Amino acid sequence: MSNRINVLDHGFVRLVDSMGSDVSIVRAARVSYDAAWRAGDDTGSDARLVNYLWKHRHTTPFEAVEFQFEVMAPIFVFRQWHRHRTWTYNELSGRYRELPEVFYVPNPENIGEQAVANKQGRQPGGDLAARREQAERLRAACEEAFGAYRQLLEAGWPRELARAVLPLSTYSHMFAKTNLLNLFKFLSLRGDAHAQYEIRVYAEAIATLVEPIVPVAFAAWKSSQD
Repeated sequence: MSNRINVLDHGFVRLVDSMGSDVSIVRAARVSYDAAWRAGDDTGSDARLVNYLWKHRHTTPFEAVEFQFEVMAPIFVFRQWHRHRTWTYNELSGRYRELPEVFYVPNPENIGEQAVANKQGRQPGGDLAARREQAERLRAACEEAFGAYRQLLEAGWPRELARAVLPLSTYSHMFAKTNLLNLFKFLSLRGDAHAQYEIRVYAEAIATLVEPIVPVAFAAWKSSQD
């Protein structure tokens, strides 16, 4: 399996690096009674321990596994992502360089309409032909914004101010690092059916990349979501 998954129209998630596996969780747990050396000797026993730890919320051993991702996503997706403050982030800076003209335009079939029951979300609906036309209007508005951005830069505006004209749909680029426990918290929230589609697809991509590395722990977490 590739370590990169394309997401949305121009985005992606790439697994840059990982440290540890299911055995790391077992080792971290068993050191409490000086039996870390037993980790990996009995896969059945190890799996039972991982499941027990997750079921009973003995979660610090899950912090023994870490991941680093490279992500390209719209700025409004990153604003939700950065609410997960236990991660560490290093992001492209619009102060240091001119931002490339890459922006998100939603698939008209995914736009829908404002939800009635859920004030912060959306629901299926809306005329598809009209949504296609409106999506093209959004594209044109983004192109116009980037045109104004370049004009401001050419007029001598500092990058840190010229970027103010750009839309939240502009793509940004970051490296993000977290441990398995906090990754599971992210997946529980952002992979939920009620999460915004545009961040949910990133959570789904991350889940696909992580599961083969920690299959036992992933299955334990997954069972707790059902």
